[in-house]
Amino acid sequence: MNAQPASVRPEHRWRWPLLEGLLPFDKARLGPDIMAGIILAALGIPEVMGYTKIIGTPVITGLYTLLLPVVVFALFGSSRHLVVSADSATAAMVAAGLVSLSLVANTPKYVALTSLVAILAGGLLLLARILRLGFLADFLSRSVLVGFLSGVGIQVALGELHSLLGLENGGHGVIQQLVFTFQHLPETRITTLCMALAVLVILVGFEVFAPHFPGALLAVIGMTAASAFFHWGEHGVGIVGEVPSGLPRLGLPAVVWKDVPGVLPIAFSCFIVILAQSAATSRAYAQRYRDSFSQNVDLVGLALANVAAGCSSTFVVNGSPTKTAMVDTGGGRSQVSHLTTAATVLLVLLFLTKPLSYQGAKKGTGAKKGTGQISEGV
Repeated sequence: MNAQPASVRPEHRWRWPLLEGLLPFDKARLGPDIMAGIILAALGIPEVMGYTKIIGTPVITGLYTLLLPVVVFALFGSSRHLVVSADSATAAMVAAGLVSLSLVANTPKYVALTSLVAILAGGLLLLARILRLGFLADFLSRSVLVGFLSGVGIQVALGELHSLLGLENGGHGVIQQLVFTFQHLPETRITTLCMALAVLVILVGFEVFAPHFPGALLAVIGMTAASAFFHWGEHGVGIVGEVPSGLPRLGLPAVVWKDVPGVLPIAFSCFIVILAQSAATSRAYAQRYRDSFSQNVDLVGLALANVAAGCSSTFVVNGSPTKTAMVDTGGGRSQVSHLTTAATVLLVLLFLTKPLSYQGAKKGTGAKKGTGQISEGV
């Protein structure tokens, strides 16, 4: 039988869509899907922890984006491939928006407002579904989206240059941060720089010479093990530090109604990016594997995933092209992979946060106790 071309799944007025990313279940794909989910967890955990540096929240909140939001989208979304979790574009947008409100990162109020942004973005996505506005993603130019994401990537990379050199952050905005970094180049920590260059060599080397080998996984495991063995944290190298174990605190963030108008424009900006980027990613993989999908059903999954994020002590989530590519490269072809990732993250949160404390990071980015927003165990 010839494969049917990818198509947008027809709408059903009264049927509540559920498990469309999981069914029909293919037993022959169970093993590859589970393995792809484990690979995503291994590669995605360090990535989402890094995104907390961009958005300015405790490191543990990154892991929370790979828990409930992933499960919720797997149950309510239509795409068999899209991974919904933390994303650099929306993280950078939220950080820029909250800093413009004169808020200080990694404070209880700041963390609470990042959760509020997620809930508001979820509400906007749900409103778009009610109004059947999924088709709007078709009017957002791919070239504009690629240009925007490329710009965000360059901004994030330049903003993290000081961390690569082992310097403290200084100044507000990318330009001031770059000026501060160049002014303090003589203070570069050679050990930190060598570590960063070694990781870059591993990543680029495997991408060029062995693209199917998980070079990023090797880099993460190797550097984490080396950090624990050589006690790099005691020799001036910034590491994550103590990562609290346990499940996230469930409930609404500690905000008041007057906080909503200030962050609503941030949530709307995130809504536009989530709508465009998620739809583009879902469509690309549906076309590759001749699957059907529904943009409006995905809006429900994305909306509920963001509400789940906001109510589980973490920040806005988005359809992630990089994590979707990780699962695809690992052989995953359904949301079974993503449920496996969530189960793996759950085990890490309960029993394996100690090894995460040895990962490299800028000093002072670890989870802060006493924020009132981050649980150390339920």
